[in-house]
Amino acid sequence: MKKEIWLLGVLGLIMVILLCILFFVPAKKTQAPQPTQNKPVVVVEGIQIISPKLNEEVASPIKISGIVTGNGWSGFEGQVGVVEVRDLKGMSGAVLKAMTDWTVLPTSFEATVTLNKIISGPITLVFHNENPSGDPAKDKTFSLPIKIK
Repeated sequence: MKKEIWLLGVLGLIMVILLCILFFVPAKKTQAPQPTQNKPVVVVEGIQIISPKLNEEVASPIKISGIVTGNGWSGFEGQVGVVEVRDLKGMSGAVLKAMTDWTVLPTSFEATVTLNKIISGPITLVFHNENPSGDPAKDKTFSLPIKIK
């Protein structure tokens, strides 16, 4: 009987220690990798575009990458916003998918946009922040002109 009580006491102590570790030891946070060679060339308060560069000539599909750092630009449910491609023949778009933990800033993102129609010349990428509140006062946009080969 004493042996069983002693065993229950030891098990209880182990559970208390594990619960203390679970609640009081901070979790390791994932930080977005800071670009080294691919330094952002377009930086606006809250969003940094690494690729494509301002007025860069690109081909479809367009690979987009960057980092959001706050000021209304943040993640929600694995994405940090959307990007639209505006040209004279219509619009295409894609979700800016979070590549790092979307709950921690800065958050890296990527998107790939395939153009709906064959075009060439200047177009505009229009970035929209993720606004789960639906409040129009919290909407943010950023436009980046590029060229299609």
